[in-house]
Amino acid sequence: MKIPQAFVLPLLVGAVLLPPRPVAAQDSAPVVLTVTLAPAGVQPALVRDEAAFADPIREAQRTLPQAKKRFQAGLPHGDQFLLAVRVMATDTSFRQASARVLGWHGNKVQALLLPEAANSASPTEPVPVSFPETAVVDWTLRRASGREEGNYVGRYIDTARQLESLPFR
Repeated sequence: MKIPQAFVLPLLVGAVLLPPRPVAAQDSAPVVLTVTLAPAGVQPALVRDEAAFADPIREAQRTLPQAKKRFQAGLPHGDQFLLAVRVMATDTSFRQASARVLGWHGNKVQALLLPEAANSASPTEPVPVSFPETAVVDWTLRRASGREEGNYVGRYIDTARQLESLPFR
């Protein structure tokens, strides 16, 4: 079937003359939060989160210097050192995210922020980030064998969920 030129020509001219559609701007770099440096709208939520998980966060931060030394001494092939940090989600909220540590420069961490598995709107590739060590909420040393060390906040949350699911007598 041959399409008449009188029909195609106006379509082509219209396509050429239409202004280009704006392309969505690339997401800006993720903002890793600390309670002291967080925007005013996010601070109340961060303070509540700090209070709710005070003991496991304190233990993670207490043991972080030894874990950092182990990382800097070199990890066996296949092991990963992950840090849990808080990242801005909206003007008034945040989400916890995992970052795979690439290196430390003083008290500054260079890492790859790992994508969220459940949220398809988030980036699918790790994003390079740099943040102060004070932003760390938890740490996990994941061995190639599957064994984990650290993960104080994660284990606390898992235990709380298990206790909530127990039947009352």
